[in-house]
Amino acid sequence: MTMAKLVFGRLTEAWKGEASDFTPLLAEQLDSLGEAIGVDLTAVGKSEVATTGGRRIDIVAQGEDGSEFVVENQDGRADHDHLTRGLAYAVARHARGLVVVAEEHRDEFRAVAQYPNDLAELDRERGISVWLVEAKAVRISDSPWAPLFSAVVEPNQFTAKVEQAKQAERVSSLDELFTQFASSDMAAAAEAVVERWVAAGYRRRLGPNYVVLEAPGPSAGGIRTVVAIFNDGRVLVPFSAYAGTNSGIPIPALTSSEFRVKADRLFGFNGTEKQARTGPGWLAADRVDDLFAFCFDVASAYKIALEAETNGESTGNV
Repeated sequence: MTMAKLVFGRLTEAWKGEASDFTPLLAEQLDSLGEAIGVDLTAVGKSEVATTGGRRIDIVAQGEDGSEFVVENQDGRADHDHLTRGLAYAVARHARGLVVVAEEHRDEFRAVAQYPNDLAELDRERGISVWLVEAKAVRISDSPWAPLFSAVVEPNQFTAKVEQAKQAERVSSLDELFTQFASSDMAAAAEAVVERWVAAGYRRRLGPNYVVLEAPGPSAGGIRTVVAIFNDGRVLVPFSAYAGTNSGIPIPALTSSEFRVKADRLFGFNGTEKQARTGPGWLAADRVDDLFAFCFDVASAYKIALEAETNGESTGNV
């Protein structure tokens, strides 16, 4: 039997464009980056966020407690522009942390990053934690590329211990996640939705306290988020992702007023939310069919858009 070969590559080898390919992929799979730094990041973040002076931040992510994390990424060796821009935005937004992802970090930038970590140790309420993360592309034989992250600078001992304690609370399986629901009825409803989703041939991805339902769609990685189901019975509906905020590819059927009205009626939204979450306990047995039907409609719209992109047809992209 021939053993599969583990192949490492540069980011540009796997994802040709930093802004067009790698940033959207990272924005849609932030929990993978979160695992590397020991922070529970939500599954989907906002990309290409405008700042004062006409500049843009690559990604703004959220922790499970709602705190903000600024993420800057680049191909090759990190430069001062990404670090200083990220720090400036993080300070202005009172963000909890800054994460700079690159293939290599210089020694002088590692020293600079350690300085705010020292300050954050003295004032944990106002301080900003900084992670410098090195990224490589990895795959097995001819399989699709995946990013591999390793933190080379991270917060000091106290802060790191807090984050590691939170990381230890992460669930390792769906069964474990279902045991954390506030009631057996909510757990049974979540399990029913996920089982039907997987049985229909779709993917799911486990987060620290949620499960993400995914489906094939036009994006750098070929997979897009449908919804996320949390262990308190909340459901996250990423309208901004449907509109192409992360991938750069909007899905017309999911950005129409008719679709939004239908979604608002189902989930109880007000029509303005971009990353909309229901209230705790929303998921119940009598909503399983409606939630699955909604997810199936989203997956079907992704499929149509993916086929149109494959055939070179217009999907209404901008």
